[in-house]
Amino acid sequence: MNSRVFVLVIVAVIACGGMRAQTGPPIYGQVISQSRGPVGGLTVSLVHPTFGRSTPVFSQANGAYFFSNVPPGQYYVEAYWGNTLLYRGVVNYIGGSLAVNIPLP
Repeated sequence: MNSRVFVLVIVAVIACGGMRAQTGPPIYGQVISQSRGPVGGLTVSLVHPTFGRSTPVFSQANGAYFFSNVPPGQYYVEAYWGNTLLYRGVVNYIGGSLAVNIPLP
């Protein structure tokens, strides 16, 4: 086999393997209180029944949060103030961008 063809085949295999390993765009949203509007400073986590808890993120001053590199699956979205659970909802993520707003009283 020609060495150039061999190198091209190896590069193509690596490139295709890299594409398979990539995951979809982020899950994102906003934490919004009915009485106070956007809420910043809350800890937001994704919890997968098998993989466990994601690295938590904090909601920004405008209530926005996002997770990147999320594999498809069913997750719980949780919002905490300190150790107090304020919200828990279920999300079925199949890829692409998914907006999940967190409503608070």
